[in-house]
Amino acid sequence: MIHAPRRRRVAGLCRDIFRDICMAVLLTGHAFAADVLNIDVEQAGSRYAVEAEARFDVPAARLRALLTDYTHLDRINDAIRRSEVLAMTGPQQHRIRTEAWVCVGPFCKDIVQIQDVEVLAGGDILATLRPEGSNFRYGRAHWQFSTAPDGTRMHFRSEIEPAFWVPPFIGPWLIKRALQAEALKSVANLERLAEE
Repeated sequence: MIHAPRRRRVAGLCRDIFRDICMAVLLTGHAFAADVLNIDVEQAGSRYAVEAEARFDVPAARLRALLTDYTHLDRINDAIRRSEVLAMTGPQQHRIRTEAWVCVGPFCKDIVQIQDVEVLAGGDILATLRPEGSNFRYGRAHWQFSTAPDGTRMHFRSEIEPAFWVPPFIGPWLIKRALQAEALKSVANLERLAEE
């Protein structure tokens, strides 16, 4: 058993290391995604929410096409190792399975999600997680697009509840930082792909 003072020192060291790693990731992502207008991560109990707003110089249809290219989602986020369509339940409704390998410092986790994704009549995209077969108890994501004088604005909100154990010392802090870093990376890659 680790004594309390040593445990606090180890937790403090881990927290400092992860802070530095996450800041490096965030700064790198920010350099490529200069059009991120806002990003926020919140925790309420065992749920985490990410909210982001970004501006792009391309039409919303281009962004929507990239986000619904379900077999190539690894182009938007390289943490995704595999993505596939399990079923098509309507013209704009798909059941998607993704496998990702997400690391924060030395901690890595295989993440599996099965989601029902729908392109709504107005062009928004709504994804609802199916807990069976996923690493989460709950999940919902919503992408909204609007035309603005300076381009297309995309508003994204996602809420998840992990079904896996989160270490009590620094786990919530790490999850929040990882979500923020992954959101920034995805926006940067989406921007790059949209402009190609």
